[in-house]
Amino acid sequence: MVMRVNRFLFLLGALAGLAPIEFAAVTLDPQTPKKPVSTKYQDVTVEDPYQWLEQDNDQQVKAWSDAQNQRTRQYLDRLPDRAAIEKQLTEWYAKTSPSYSSLVSQPGILFAMKFQPPKQQQLLVTLTSADDLKSEKVVLDPNFLDVKGTTAIDWFVPSLDGKYVAVSLSKGGSEDGTLHFYETATGKALPDTIAHSRTRLRMFNIPRQEGARLGMLMERAFITRAFRGKARGPMLI
Repeated sequence: MVMRVNRFLFLLGALAGLAPIEFAAVTLDPQTPKKPVSTKYQDVTVEDPYQWLEQDNDQQVKAWSDAQNQRTRQYLDRLPDRAAIEKQLTEWYAKTSPSYSSLVSQPGILFAMKFQPPKQQQLLVTLTSADDLKSEKVVLDPNFLDVKGTTAIDWFVPSLDGKYVAVSLSKGGSEDGTLHFYETATGKALPDTIAHSRTRLRMFNIPRQEGARLGMLMERAFITRAFRGKARGPMLI
């Protein structure tokens, strides 16, 4: 706690000591035209001159937003101590201890989601035991799938024997995931996928025969209905 307070005080001191920036070196504040719009709520009429800015897809709104962002970026980039502060904060966050969540136990193996700063998205890992973090193996790291960090793991479900794992991946926070299947030991992706996997799969099983394609083992129609909320309760394959 003391360390966090010290870091906060350091940041405040650094920001307070920033040299003033000459506004002449920064682009002038973009003009914001007034376009009055009157809306009546019950018996009260409200006039809003800036309601037009709510239209995100309007070209004028996009141009106005771009101009505002450009001016802000110019100002921030000219702060003399910004780079040093960014470097220090990045180092602090990178040293943050990892955390584990969503643990699922199968015979001889433990599945978990791992948050590892400064990575944007959580990883899917396995452990032989919660007491043996050195046994950790990465099954899937979505940060490698998408360098922008916009692809996330919505949920995962391992097979009953732990040899395979079903993972729902979605982009841009949509939570409209596509279900993928991976070999636990190697992280190898199997060829089958199922789109729109909004509903969590409760469980699935795969026969022990090695090399059998997953697509030959699934009843696609039933699975798809279950993922779209048309079937309820535990699901066994």
